[in-house]
Amino acid sequence: MHYKNLKRTALAVLILLSACSPALYIPSMADATRTGISADSLLIGRKLYVNHCGSCHNLHLPEQYTRTHWEEEIYFMKCKAKLTENEAKLITQFVTAHSKPE
Repeated sequence: MHYKNLKRTALAVLILLSACSPALYIPSMADATRTGISADSLLIGRKLYVNHCGSCHNLHLPEQYTRTHWEEEIYFMKCKAKLTENEAKLITQFVTAHSKPE
């Protein structure tokens, strides 16, 4: 019985992640030019955001919060999520590239 509940929970999490993930912008060359951050770095940041942050939380769209909010949130969560400095930097770059104006 416990196994079935665990299986259902895992399925629900996967559905939620897949439902939110496509709504996240996919970094383009225009984003890279505008921010001065390589498109590859932004794409890696997106993948890290989905995989690390989405494993425990509902994902928020970058434009829901300001740059300051994202920077503070990722700084706070870095240790809990066991992110390296570089991973935290890439996630921050991704979410702040489309964050809400201050």
